Amino acid sequence: MPHLKLSGTARADIKRLYEFLAQFDVMIADNGNAAIIAGLEYLEVNPISGAPMEDRPNVRKMVVNFGASGYLIFHKRYEKIDTTLVTRIIHQKEWYDAETIGFTEEKMEKTKV
Repeated sequence: MPHLKLSGTARADIKRLYEFLAQFDVMIADNGNAAIIAGLEYLEVNPISGAPMEDRPNVRKMVVNFGASGYLIFHKRYEKIDTTLVTRIIHQKEWYDAETIGFTEEKMEKTKV
């Protein structure tokens, strides 16, 4: 079975996204977390889920539906070790670029799974 690994930043993202929603409604925050966890479980079984990034085809972004928009899970597959690395989990309305999602060329070379 494929392995799924979350970066420290991705783990912090889950907490950050939960805390943002919890300040308004804890039940909605719980539901948001459940949607993210379901997305991660799906990704673990289907490691090439999501669309390839335009400028980095070996990096994918997977949409997790929640509410009016949802979340994006950014990940990279390492076939040789049967592992998918999740670098960021953000709200769909958050701005991002290669650096903020952890996939600059320099960071990709240093990434160890």
